[in-house]
Amino acid sequence: MAVCVDEGFEVDENGRLSHRICGNPADAAWPYPCANTANPIRVDPDCGLWIPPYAKATRVLASGSTSTTQHTVPAGFTEVEQAEIEIENPSTCYPAIVVSWIQVDVDFYLPPGTDSRAGFEVNGNSVMAIENPAPATGTEMTGIHWDMSQCSVAGTVPAGGSNTLVFPISVGSGQGGAQYGQIRWQIRALVLAGMA
Repeated sequence: MAVCVDEGFEVDENGRLSHRICGNPADAAWPYPCANTANPIRVDPDCGLWIPPYAKATRVLASGSTSTTQHTVPAGFTEVEQAEIEIENPSTCYPAIVVSWIQVDVDFYLPPGTDSRAGFEVNGNSVMAIENPAPATGTEMTGIHWDMSQCSVAGTVPAGGSNTLVFPISVGSGQGGAQYGQIRWQIRALVLAGMA
């Protein structure tokens, strides 16, 4: 019985039959330090070749600010702003891990007096407290600002899905007539799909 094959097939010196898939490319040794078992090529039940989809990554940026109007800093921490960012998974095949960085900058105005103080929190995490050490006849601290950055792994987004990250911003620990003004924020996120 004769078996007919096309020119893509060839038999080596040991009698092994091989087939070149396309374009007759030159032979190349496995160039990676890991074992060849990491090769993702597989055969489906219908004998078709497949490899997993490519991993994908993207960056997302959002920013915002409040008005410059000054308000009294409350004694207890009170939410005064929400920083939000919409995350879309760039892959319809893999869930994505989200790594986020939030930066918050708050303006404070502290009249003179040792009891004049203020602070703020981001996502329930107390970040900064400031106090004016000047005596009652001293100098007010006007338009000073405190800046913080915080990095976190913000969970996962399902394949093809989206998620909104929300970071509440609160001011508090107010005393002695302290005020806060404009709050500025920026969120950057790195979205990694298929890289876990």
